[in-house]
Amino acid sequence: MNWEAISAVGQMLGAIGVIVSLLYLAVQVRQNNRASAVSAKLASTQLLSEFVDGFINDPELMDVWLRGRRDLDALGERDRLRFFNICLKAFWFFSAGHFQLRLGTLAHDDWTEFLAVFRFWLEGPGVQAWWQRVGRQRFGAGFIALVDGEIARAAEAKRGAAP
Repeated sequence: MNWEAISAVGQMLGAIGVIVSLLYLAVQVRQNNRASAVSAKLASTQLLSEFVDGFINDPELMDVWLRGRRDLDALGERDRLRFFNICLKAFWFFSAGHFQLRLGTLAHDDWTEFLAVFRFWLEGPGVQAWWQRVGRQRFGAGFIALVDGEIARAAEAKRGAAP
């Protein structure tokens, strides 16, 4: 066997080794992406669950939210401030979901779940008033466009449902 043949075999084995390494790396990246997506889904679900638990465990907080959702101006100063903070926390959550969607780290089905909760919040006249007076000044342009679009969509749906 001459040196050229040995060199060719060595190069071929080296190329096979590189291909196998790249395939292994691709499998590892794919598994890591799946694990990250699962982790992000569990984290966002836990955050929303803990947020809702706050209402379940504190009837006074639930009362502030319910009254504020119906009519922001019906709240006294202290309760209005609490309502503002409740809305701000909720909208941070929704904004984070929107951010994940834009980055492609949130599956469309998961966004649909976010959107259902988000739309429920936006149905409240008090929440819409909070958004116009306070909320929209605290978020970026992309999220503002989403919220404004959802409020317009809800208003259009309401007009279409009216007799």
